[in-house]
Amino acid sequence: MELGAAMDNAALELQGVTFRYEAGGKPAVENVTLAIRTGEWVAITGHSGSGKSTIAQLFSGYLPRAGGGCREGVLLVDGLDPAEATIAEVVQRIGIVFQDPDAQLVQGRVEDEVAFGPENLCLDVARVDERVTDALAAVDLAERRPDSVHALSGGQRQRTAIAAVLALAPPVLVFDEPVASLDATARRRFLALLRQLHGEGRTIVTVSGRLDELAQAAPRLIVMDGGRVALDGPTAALLSTQRTRLAELGVLLQGALAAAPGALPQAGELPLRAAPAAISPAAAYRRQRESASAPLLQIQDLSFAYSKAGPEVLQDVNLTLGAGEWRLLCGDNGSGKTTLSRLLMGLLSPPRGTIWWEGKDAAKLKLYDLAADIGYVFQQPEHQFVAATVLEELLYGPRFQLRLKPGEPLPQHVIERAAELLQVIGLAGRADDSPYLLSGGEKRLLSAAAAMMVPKKLYILDEPTAGADYRGAGILAALCRRSVNEGASVIIITHEPECFAGENLSVWTLDRGRLQL
Repeated sequence: MELGAAMDNAALELQGVTFRYEAGGKPAVENVTLAIRTGEWVAITGHSGSGKSTIAQLFSGYLPRAGGGCREGVLLVDGLDPAEATIAEVVQRIGIVFQDPDAQLVQGRVEDEVAFGPENLCLDVARVDERVTDALAAVDLAERRPDSVHALSGGQRQRTAIAAVLALAPPVLVFDEPVASLDATARRRFLALLRQLHGEGRTIVTVSGRLDELAQAAPRLIVMDGGRVALDGPTAALLSTQRTRLAELGVLLQGALAAAPGALPQAGELPLRAAPAAISPAAAYRRQRESASAPLLQIQDLSFAYSKAGPEVLQDVNLTLGAGEWRLLCGDNGSGKTTLSRLLMGLLSPPRGTIWWEGKDAAKLKLYDLAADIGYVFQQPEHQFVAATVLEELLYGPRFQLRLKPGEPLPQHVIERAAELLQVIGLAGRADDSPYLLSGGEKRLLSAAAAMMVPKKLYILDEPTAGADYRGAGILAALCRRSVNEGASVIIITHEPECFAGENLSVWTLDRGRLQL
């Protein structure tokens, strides 16, 4: 494509764009020049930290207007610079759905959230209602219109954020990892929606860490690497002629496994030493697994509703988890997966006599006691970051467990374990960076590694591979495998069981609140 010709009919233009999150820092995007024509559907993909999400946030004007940083070069959306135009001018030209839907949900109820944008454009009441109705229907949330956003599952909140952007009816739509938290049915519906929007003449940009079904459906593919454009061309042609290069860039699997979308090769053993006993007795957990007759966790006839008048989110759930076992918890959006995990962790109060932890009624245990044995990794890693740097995030758990006073040094073996983990998750060179400056995939790996710095009896990870590239998903699987080998139990909530193919585990499936064994 000749750039000059493309610029004549460009919805989005970048000319020599470089962006740094901190002055003098390494560029997240470096000297990028490209154009996306009006009515074009383009997929931007790349491994974690490649710069793809940064470009999406530059398109929206969030960077550098609100998120800070330093931008150089020319960036135009329909002829306007989104960093300098008014918010009203920007939102009428481009809508973006961020990786973390909670970052853009501002209202209490679903319909209020979707109506927020049109109301601020001063549309009349009838027009606002029409847009809300159409947008919720498009994402299959019409029945949840009066509900609280906070009562929705992660996937349903993601669909709410999509509906809120659709209701603004912008000519350009940018979706950053839009199906990361969606079940298979919702992903298919969203792909059909993209095809419909493209057919209506909208300009569509999807951003993902892998060549997923959305990326492969887009007619044009842009692959990022190290903040630069590595490949740009027709998707079909690149898949035909550049498969080896795409695999090297981490966005496509090579070989026999490539025939199974999403399948991952089993990651090799990671160079992680067993946790020192001074942190936590992992070896004791292994002995417990070998000798104990009682289960680590048992659920008996568990039903749960968020209010007395509300519907039951979980119905008659029964399951058992032994020490050192690995389970996947699967099911459609809204099936009750996250609710169940929060009951296990004590973040929600379970009915008495339904959840038993090491033979004790969990309803009578304090959250603090459960947290000493159970590590929980949230669906959005930003929700649990507590430190100013990547390294301190890893060291926070050991500092807390050892009850060190401010300034008191950590044992050397703890420092060494943190250094090993940084190397394994690919963040050895980012130790002094803020966790919030990491890419989405890097944040997920950091949150999992931080949870595993202090060995627990059970780890619960909520959608840890959502939006991750293939390398990141493989590293996450290997971290979990190492924890299981050390004697811990692992429960992973996921819509991507294929990411753990070949692992020694079994699957629990929830269907509308009921456990299917």
